[in-house]
Amino acid sequence: MTTSNNKAGVAKFGDEVVAAKPRRRIGRWLLGLLLIGLLAIAAIVAIWLHKAQRITSRIESHVASQPYPGFAIGDLGGMPVKMPRYMAELLEYDGDPGWAPAPDWRPPVRTFESKINSFGFYVRFPDGQTLDSWERREEKLLTPPWEDRWISVGVKSSKRYPRDGFLDVYVKRRLLDHSGKSVNHRYFRQAENEHDLEVFRLTPPPEGPDPTKTLVSEEFVGRDSTGKVISTLDCTVSFDANRSRCSQVWSMETQELRVQLTASYRRPLLQHWREIQPMVTQIVLGFRHDPSKSEKAPSAPR
Repeated sequence: MTTSNNKAGVAKFGDEVVAAKPRRRIGRWLLGLLLIGLLAIAAIVAIWLHKAQRITSRIESHVASQPYPGFAIGDLGGMPVKMPRYMAELLEYDGDPGWAPAPDWRPPVRTFESKINSFGFYVRFPDGQTLDSWERREEKLLTPPWEDRWISVGVKSSKRYPRDGFLDVYVKRRLLDHSGKSVNHRYFRQAENEHDLEVFRLTPPPEGPDPTKTLVSEEFVGRDSTGKVISTLDCTVSFDANRSRCSQVWSMETQELRVQLTASYRRPLLQHWREIQPMVTQIVLGFRHDPSKSEKAPSAPR
């Protein structure tokens, strides 16, 4: 009886040992997975902190590169300028690495000799308001498309400036010269002007492109009283005028500046092209600064 009991006890103990082995194995797997998870989290945190440090360092270096807090300075097409930062979005100087700078690249301290080649800003027509506050930015964001009077302005100079007389070159090559061009790229002067602008359109379908199937643009040329080209414009063709955009391009050569300006706006504002051009031009001229005048520069909103 005792012997049989001992055998039964040994068998039961053996069964318990056999059952415990898989449990220990599962426990080791769970512990291993937990350690791997913790290591992964630690690695992610370390990478995030490293990137945050680099971003912070880059921001600090960009701030330090501008000697006037809240302003950007430089040479714009031969004119020394000092601009509020909110009026100089996507600012780029000659020598900047563009959109993909090396991780260790830091901008040099800017001076009034630093060549500016591009930047942009927004201005509202007709009151000339700019995005000088977060409230104004929110107001622009909430403006419905059919009421949008904000104009996107692009400024190019230095190495991005096309060349003197680029407006005449554009009209000749783009609109008047048909040699070697397919029917889809030949513009023809229309008999009637629109808003005191010469109108150029492509050949209509079926010979020309169908605006319902492809993106088609109409071209316009603005001239002064002497017949000189002062502006070129192109507007996309759309069934909804509020979805059609116009880009107006002109030069500041008459102000003896090698600067190209581009104003983009809704098609319904095209009728105001003669008002938009001087408004934007005066804003840019307002950036002019005399470096010889000593001053304590006030801070501008960033």
